[in-house]
Amino acid sequence: MKDAYYLMILIDDLKEAFNLKEAVKALIRYRKLILLCSAIFILSFLVLYVLMFNIKLLVHFGDMLFNEFKRQIESYGITKNSPFYELIIGILKNNLKVCIINYILGVFSLYTLVVNAYMLSYVMYENGIYSFVLLVIPHGIFEIPALILSSVGGILLHIGIFNLILNIRFKKDREFRRYLKDSVKILIISAILFIIAATIEGTITFSIAKMLG
Repeated sequence: MKDAYYLMILIDDLKEAFNLKEAVKALIRYRKLILLCSAIFILSFLVLYVLMFNIKLLVHFGDMLFNEFKRQIESYGITKNSPFYELIIGILKNNLKVCIINYILGVFSLYTLVVNAYMLSYVMYENGIYSFVLLVIPHGIFEIPALILSSVGGILLHIGIFNLILNIRFKKDREFRRYLKDSVKILIISAILFIIAATIEGTITFSIAKMLG
């Protein structure tokens, strides 16, 4: 009977996780955490961009990171001459990998936010603001929020697991199910945004990149 009871709870939780209204409620509930992660990303981006004009070592590391990123993308068989559907699939593979890793890392994914902000600041430094807007903004308006939300979801996952451990180990009565359920809801929203971003990047952004040469 217990197994059937727990299975019913799990099914209800999964239904709630895929409920759009409940997902929006989760975003509102943790808006302060979302704003905090967003502030970390934006401040890192701005500060690192300014510092690159004075600390050339940052540019050197940016070269290394960007070349590694290009090698990773090329490992999926992506080139500028690839058909758009291959571009989308390759980019999507990379995006969803980042999404899952961020989610698992939880609190430590804040480091990933800073690294990605660093990469973007390097791209703007190397290409200029005009090219940056054309090459990043079309898909970035979806990809950057997706990245931030994957971190938020991961942080909630860690809080839920931590509270569960405290409940088991020290007989506490801390809320954990709500954190775990909300983390999944936010992860799903993040994945959807990553899919949209990959589609735009594989079509619009790559078309712009070809025009710019």
